[in-house]
Amino acid sequence: MKRYLSFLCALALWGTPAGMAWAQTVRPLPVPGSAQKAIDQLYPPSPLEQVTRQSLQQAPPLPPPTPQGEQWVPERQVFAPDLGRVVVVPGHYERRISDQLYSVPTLQVFDGTNGTPMIVPGSDRPPIDVRQGP
Repeated sequence: MKRYLSFLCALALWGTPAGMAWAQTVRPLPVPGSAQKAIDQLYPPSPLEQVTRQSLQQAPPLPPPTPQGEQWVPERQVFAPDLGRVVVVPGHYERRISDQLYSVPTLQVFDGTNGTPMIVPGSDRPPIDVRQGP
């Protein structure tokens, strides 16, 4: 038991001066630029300072958004050149193939005057704002 107590006392005395000496060191003032990195290597920041720096770092920019795969086209009335009349095209989704080409599904359109249904086969067509017909 005596050995154990003397070991604890020696351990306490051995650790105290090092802790006191570390507490008395004066860290250098922050220096901007590459000199600060050299000083940080000599005096590494405490874990708390590391967390603070990491939390205050600016996040990297996000990548540009990817174009949408599908686009909603609302109901509209258009002149169908192949049918020779105005038709009502119901709202539907079109799948984007490229900036100049969209995949349009088969649509049931309606005659603008009497409401007769007609089928327009699906195909790849230009974007809705430059398209002529359904």
